[in-house]
Amino acid sequence: MGSHCFDTKHRKRSCSRRLLPCLFIVAMVCGFALNGDAWEHHPLITEPVLETFAESGLLRPTAVVTLQDFLVAVEGPLAGFLLDEEDWARAHLPWYAPLPEDLVFVATGTREDIVARFFRAIRINPNTKTPLYYAALSGQAPAGASLLANEQVSLFPDSTALDSFDFVAVLPGGALNALDIIATATNEPDYGMDTGLFEDNNTPFGAAYGFGNQPFGNPGLDYGSQAPFHIGFYHESPLVFFFARFLERTYPEYRIRLFKRLSEFAFQHDQDYWGWRFMGWGLHYLADLSMPYHTTVLPGYSTLRMLWINFLDILGFSRPVDNAVQLVSNRHLAIERYQRIVMERALRTKGDHIIFERLSAEYETPTYRDELPREVLARASNSMARRLDRAIEKYMPADFVDNPGIELADVEAVEDIVDMVEDTHGAEAVAELDALLADALELFAIYGRSFIIGILDAHNDLQLTHRAP
Repeated sequence: MGSHCFDTKHRKRSCSRRLLPCLFIVAMVCGFALNGDAWEHHPLITEPVLETFAESGLLRPTAVVTLQDFLVAVEGPLAGFLLDEEDWARAHLPWYAPLPEDLVFVATGTREDIVARFFRAIRINPNTKTPLYYAALSGQAPAGASLLANEQVSLFPDSTALDSFDFVAVLPGGALNALDIIATATNEPDYGMDTGLFEDNNTPFGAAYGFGNQPFGNPGLDYGSQAPFHIGFYHESPLVFFFARFLERTYPEYRIRLFKRLSEFAFQHDQDYWGWRFMGWGLHYLADLSMPYHTTVLPGYSTLRMLWINFLDILGFSRPVDNAVQLVSNRHLAIERYQRIVMERALRTKGDHIIFERLSAEYETPTYRDELPREVLARASNSMARRLDRAIEKYMPADFVDNPGIELADVEAVEDIVDMVEDTHGAEAVAELDALLADALELFAIYGRSFIIGILDAHNDLQLTHRAP
């Protein structure tokens, strides 16, 4: 069951009234169209986790290799590997849309189209950019470094959000530290690789990829079209799923498993650079599932309240639905922007901060298994959603998070949100919000470590010499 929704500034609903029980939930999920990202600037949250592996001696420099050269080197075994992964996905992911036969990766020995064939086989946007580079916080790139423009990295026309970074170009064969490769790669899934992949996204590849119509989110917006790959509503009430089965058609697990296995495959074939880069891609989706707004349809609303608002909508009173959609979108954006600002400030001032302390702490690390992202990580994230939502409502500017008449993405003052919280509610409010973010990001610290160790322990020559207790 698909949905066709418009952004919160010009909301219309084309869902038939035959689908009345799920209209509110459909509209609610469409509120995520403007905020398809989970955390802002994944390298900020990944680097502290990677630093906990410093004692292992694994994060050593490795030679940079273009994607084309990597694929040419492994083309034969890669074909069989991808077939095995397709079999796994069909057997283990109930909502998985099988890969169309004509997209199967075949070893042809043709160098010129090998990247395109690979992108089709893993079903990402064929325009995805994979330059050789690493990301440094803006102003911290080495003097004289050659920098890439945002559009050389991202597919999105508006890439001003990337101005926080300097993208330092690296030549093939140049050496990069594994930490820089992984951390930089964790942001790349937010640069457009998951956009336009559904039939109703009006792209030729979306028509060919076999995913069907977009299950939720706005199919007409770039950020909205990536939502089903970055959001996992696994732990809603059974009543919600009864009325909105389409919420189960999500693909984070598919991406996490595929990129984990591609990382292992690369290491098995002595292609360390792409082993680290695929690891970063997989870590991105794990981090997304630690964000409560990516695992909960409507934080702060009970199932009964959701259904009540839906009932009012059925009776023709649509404002409660529209207001709820706008508020969740604004709160989602508000907490992401707050997170990015406090983390950037802490890095630039080199000050201690609870978020970095928790990200870099040592934890007892569970053994990684493919069910962990859904069964454990997303469940813990979902359980935090109401607590986080209440703190956002309590401390953040009311006009930002309680006024459905504004579109927060259009409000320049959102860049002052941390100072506004402190000016209005004091340092204690900032400390409470910081602690809640630390709780959520601790989930990524724990299960991200588990993901990394799972990859490294798969190969004897990469086994860790240091573990958390």
